[in-house]
Amino acid sequence: MLPRARLAAERNTSTLTLAAPVSLPRRSNISRLNQWESPVKNPARCRVNWRCKWDFYVAIFSFALDSASWTRLTSSCIQHGGAAYLLARMISIVFVGLPLLFFEISIGQLSGMGPLKFFGINNLRPVFSGIGFFLMCSSVYKAISATASGMWPISKTIILMLGDDVKGINSTFDLQEDMYGFTQLDALTVISLSITWVFAVLAVICGVKFISKVSYITSVVPVTLVAILVVRAIYSNPSQMYTGLAVILAPSWQKLLSVPLWITAIADTALSLNLGFGVITFLASLNTHKLDCLKSSIVLVTCHTVTLGLMLVLSCSTVFLLSNRSEIILEAISTGVSEQHPPGEGWTIIFLVAVFLLNLDALIFICNMLATSFSNLSWRPVLAVMFGAFLYVICLPMATQSRELYIATIETFTGCILPLAGIFLVLVATVSSMRPSSMVDMVEFAGQCKLAFRGQSYVFVAYNAVLPLMLLVSRFPFFPRLFSTMILVFLLRYGHPKFYCPQQWD
Repeated sequence: MLPRARLAAERNTSTLTLAAPVSLPRRSNISRLNQWESPVKNPARCRVNWRCKWDFYVAIFSFALDSASWTRLTSSCIQHGGAAYLLARMISIVFVGLPLLFFEISIGQLSGMGPLKFFGINNLRPVFSGIGFFLMCSSVYKAISATASGMWPISKTIILMLGDDVKGINSTFDLQEDMYGFTQLDALTVISLSITWVFAVLAVICGVKFISKVSYITSVVPVTLVAILVVRAIYSNPSQMYTGLAVILAPSWQKLLSVPLWITAIADTALSLNLGFGVITFLASLNTHKLDCLKSSIVLVTCHTVTLGLMLVLSCSTVFLLSNRSEIILEAISTGVSEQHPPGEGWTIIFLVAVFLLNLDALIFICNMLATSFSNLSWRPVLAVMFGAFLYVICLPMATQSRELYIATIETFTGCILPLAGIFLVLVATVSSMRPSSMVDMVEFAGQCKLAFRGQSYVFVAYNAVLPLMLLVSRFPFFPRLFSTMILVFLLRYGHPKFYCPQQWD
């Protein structure tokens, strides 16, 4: 329970009818905050928690870091002015990425609920009850995209290991080919797809404790392998590395005055952290209430930014092979790694293993969230197999001749539309269902701090700036204008937002 709700319960009165303002606990009472237990955290939830804070840190870090973030950073640097883009990206991380990550972690940890239950009818306004299902569907699109990125290194590894013998495996099964080629399966891609999802489903069946151990592998091992490849690239050909840095980071400072650069930097910041899919909220719901969400967000954003910088340095070693197209960046880096001194296929396999592990954890966490949101612990293995089989089937078109068309369609949604829409809907639903004073309570409790008058004023200003920002966004495309108008009509129809928050905020 938050401080205001706890004091209201002790007085046996309603939070909405308190006449006198309630004073919040000061920093000396933070130990009391840590001892409070949410009423929704009961045995009926049948959910286990992270063993320690490091399990949570590694889980969020491994999910936020994938090969899509790597290729997006490299292609944006090539297209949008190098160092100028990096400066805009750093500013966006501080003012956009960090607050959004703090927000998602806070609502997950304080409520103890996943996105499906948090946005239920009994928690927020009934009109927002479908946001949980929207986040679930968007996570399915993210799983398909991560599957496409995870299949590629497996297929490349099989080709490197078997050589010409792979032609015997890579036969096609002609069922009844149509004009789009969706019924002609590629054997090598089917094998890669099967290996990817077998790993993911088995990890989910083993439980959260096993997933936490896998997270250490899928986060520490890829970063270590990338660091080894960077050291090898610098040692083998330092002049090429310096040339690549000079080419990619060549500044175009005049672009800092252009609006498209800042829009791209803000969007890339949110997309690189994998916000808007509901997975971070779900992972934070497995936490206890003793974790400082603000400190956790700062640590995670810092580690994520440093790691992406290390990956960008590796991309600079193959600058002459790179393009501004994201789908061929990893192929170019793989070719450059194999040609560096000393040459060999073993270094390419190391790179492919790192790429596979970067994308595996997204499949594990998404499948675990889907299985846990619709069942308790006893049925989770069954649902894990069912959701794994479902995702496997809808990924089968990637093993046909229409693979490029299917992946391009999925990337169109997961690369921009769905995550940004998810972030927007979560912000609107939560902010419009809370009072400004309740927002202050949430920030103080999540950050384990006592806001001064100036800090509370900042929260109030940010709260009251939501509607003008929605009006500003509604100036550009048609659909955001229509959606913003519907939200504004809803808010004006029901007057000032009431206090429809989860039970411990009520």
